[in-house]
Amino acid sequence: MKAVLLATAAAILIPVTPALAQDQGSGEETQAQASGIADIIVTAQRRSENLQKAAIAVSAVAGDTLIKQSITQANDLTRVVPALQVAPAASFTQIYLRGVGTFGANAFAEQGVAFNLDGVYLSRPAAPAGLFYDLERVEVLKGPQGTLYGRNATGGAVNVITAKPKLGETSGYINAEYGNYDALKGSAALNLPLGEKLAFRIAGQYVKRDGYFSDGYDDEHTQAVRAQLRGETGTGLDATLSVDYAHVAGMGSGGTIMPLLDGKHRLGPSDPRVIAAYSSRSPTPPVPQAVASDDGYQDNDFFGAALTLNADLGFATLTVIPAYRKTDLDFRSYASSFLIDVQEKSSQMSLETRLGGHSGALEWVLGGYYFAEDVSARQLFDQASNGTRLNSELDTESLAAFGQATFSVTDRVRLTGGLRYTTDGKRQTTEAHTLPFVGFVNPAQGNFTPIILDIVSYPRTDVDFNKVTWKAGVEFDAGPHSLLYASVSTGFKSGALFAATGRNYSAPENMTAYTIGSKNRFFDNKVQLNAEAFLWKYKDQQISHLGPVQIASTPAGAIYGPVFTTENAGKSTIYGLELEALFQPTSHDQFSANIQYLHSKYDELTYQAYSTTGTAPVIGCTVTPTSQTGASPAARIYDVDCSGRPLVNAPRWVFNLGYEHGFQLGDHGKLIAATDTRIETSRYLSLDFLDLGRQGSYMMSNARLTYETPSGNFSLTGFINNIEDELVFANSLQSPAKPGVIYNQLRPPRTYGVRAGFRF
Repeated sequence: MKAVLLATAAAILIPVTPALAQDQGSGEETQAQASGIADIIVTAQRRSENLQKAAIAVSAVAGDTLIKQSITQANDLTRVVPALQVAPAASFTQIYLRGVGTFGANAFAEQGVAFNLDGVYLSRPAAPAGLFYDLERVEVLKGPQGTLYGRNATGGAVNVITAKPKLGETSGYINAEYGNYDALKGSAALNLPLGEKLAFRIAGQYVKRDGYFSDGYDDEHTQAVRAQLRGETGTGLDATLSVDYAHVAGMGSGGTIMPLLDGKHRLGPSDPRVIAAYSSRSPTPPVPQAVASDDGYQDNDFFGAALTLNADLGFATLTVIPAYRKTDLDFRSYASSFLIDVQEKSSQMSLETRLGGHSGALEWVLGGYYFAEDVSARQLFDQASNGTRLNSELDTESLAAFGQATFSVTDRVRLTGGLRYTTDGKRQTTEAHTLPFVGFVNPAQGNFTPIILDIVSYPRTDVDFNKVTWKAGVEFDAGPHSLLYASVSTGFKSGALFAATGRNYSAPENMTAYTIGSKNRFFDNKVQLNAEAFLWKYKDQQISHLGPVQIASTPAGAIYGPVFTTENAGKSTIYGLELEALFQPTSHDQFSANIQYLHSKYDELTYQAYSTTGTAPVIGCTVTPTSQTGASPAARIYDVDCSGRPLVNAPRWVFNLGYEHGFQLGDHGKLIAATDTRIETSRYLSLDFLDLGRQGSYMMSNARLTYETPSGNFSLTGFINNIEDELVFANSLQSPAKPGVIYNQLRPPRTYGVRAGFRF
C-alpha cells in the first residue's frame, strides 16, 4: 500500500513543471482558454468555482453531455462516471461509489451515497426518478461529505443541478428522440423574462420505451415537469422558487434466472421458459411455488417544492433553503418468482441555513440543518413457501450544525478545517407477518393443501444516533494552472432500522478517508491532467440483505424469521487511484481518458443467512450452521464469513475513453463525430460471491454523428449505444426459497436511434 501511494504521489507531481510555463498574463490566458479546454463551474464547495480550482475529489458532467449520451434516469450515470455503479431494484435506485453504497430494497433503506437536487437531500431510494432533464450539470463528490452539506453522507454525494431561469432572456429548446424498442424521448424548456428582475422557466420530459425483456419488463414510461421562478431585488437579495412533479409508470424493472436461457435474447421473469426452469429447481411442487406474471407495474408519483433564498448582508451571504418533497409509490415486481408488492407514502421537510463570507485571508461557511421524514409503507415479499408482510410507520428527525473554513497562509498555500455535529432520531411502529410454509394438510391421503403459518409481531423502535465528524486539508498552487491538495475527512451514517422484536437497528457506520490529488492544465490550455489517490477505512460497515431476525419468543428460546435486514458486517479497506486526461490539440478534436484503479477488501465480513429448506445456503464463503430456531421445522440459520473478499460493485479497473472530431462544412454548418467506450474488469454483484452473480470483464462502446446548422440552433444526431450488444449485469439476488437460484438484472442492450434538437 505504501508503495502504491508513493508511486501515485510521484505521478501526481509530474505534470507540475510544464504547467509552470503557462503564466503569460491574464490576456493571453483568457485567449488560451477560449481556444482550449472549456472550464466547468461547480458549486460542490458551496461557492461557484472552476472545477480545476476545487481542492476536492469531484467529477462533473455537463447537461449537454447528458443529452448527447441519452441519459434520462439515474441508472444511466454509470456510463459517464467511472467511480459510479447505479442499478435498479424494483422501483428503487441503488447507488454505489467505489464500492460504498446500500442494497436498498424496502422502506427502511437509506442511501450510503447522498442524492441531492439543487442542494436538497432526497431521502427515498426511489427519489432520483423523473429528474434527469433540463440540467446544468451533475456533480459526483467522492468520499465523506458533511462539513459543507446539510445531510451527512459516508461514501459521497451525487448533486443534480438544474438549469435556472435567466433574467432578461427569452430562450428555450426542444429535443426529440426516437429509437429501437419504440423509444420515444422528448424534453423541452422555455425561459421567459417577467420584467427586468424576474424570470420564469418551465421544462418538461416525456419518455416511453418498450421493455428490453421478452415479457415487456424493463421498460420506461416517465412524464415530468419543473417550473422555476427567479427574482432579484437589486439590493443583494435573490430567490428561486422551484416546483417539480414526475410520474413513473410502465411494468418496471426486470431480470431473469441464471444462466440466461437464450443467449442474448432477454427472457423476462414471466416468460414461460423462465417459469418452467424455475419450477424445475428444488424444492419442486407440491411445495408451494410463486409464479411470476406479466402484471407487474409502477404507478409512482413524485412532488417537490423548494425555495432558495440568498441575501447579501455585507460581511457575509445568508442562504436559506426550505424544501418539501412527497413520494407516493405503488408498484408490483417479480424477482426470481419472488413477488414484491409495495405501497409507500413518504413526505420529507428540510431546512438548511448557511452563512458564508470572506474576510482577508479567511473564507468560511457556517450552517444548520433540520430534516424530518414520515413514511407509511405496506410491503409484501412473497415466495409462496416463505413470505413477509410489513405494515410500517417510520419517522426520522435529524439536526446538524456544520462549518468549514479555509485560511490562506500565503498566496499559494491554504489550510482547510471543518467540523460537524449530527443527531439523528429514528422511530418505527410496525406490524410484521412472517408467513412460513410448514407442511401439508394431510399428504398421506394425497391432500397437498399447504399450511402457511402467520406469525405476527409488533416491532417498535425509538433510538438516537449522535456523531461529530471533521475534515482537515491543505492545498498548494504549484503553478498558475497546477493545484496540489491533500485532505483527511470522516463520514458517518446513522443506524438503519428493520422489523424485528429483539434488537431492530444496526449501529452507525463510520469512514475515514485520506486523499491526495493534483489538477493541471498546460500547453496553452490544450492538455488537462488530473490525478487523485485515495485510502478509505470503513468501520462497522452496514450491509443490507435477507437474513434472520427475531420474530417471536417462546419458553424454549427465540424464534427467527427471514426479513430484509441491515447489520454491521465489520470493516473494510478501499484504496486506489483515479486519473483524468483531456487533450484538445485543435478546436475540432478532443481526446478524453478517465481511469480508475480500485482495490477493495472486507477486512471483516460476517453475517447470518436464513435457509427455508434447511440445506446450507449456496454462498462462496465459509458457512457454519447455528442452533438458532427458524420459523418452520425445516428452516435453519447459518453463520457466514466472507472476510477477505472484495467489496460488491467494486471493479478493480474502469476505463472511460472518448474521442470527438468536428468537420467544418463552410457555410453549411458542421458535422461532429464522437465515440466513447467503458471498459470494466470483473465485479461481484451481491454478498453471495457466486460466479452466477459476478459480472465479468466487458467493453461497452457508443458512437454518434451530429449535424449542426451554422447558427447552432438546429442539430440532428444519429446514435448507437452498446455497440457490442454486451450483456452486463446490474444487480443480483438469490432466491430465499430455492438455494442456488440466482436472479440477475441487466443494463440496456444495443440501442440506436435519431435525435433532433432546436434552440432559440
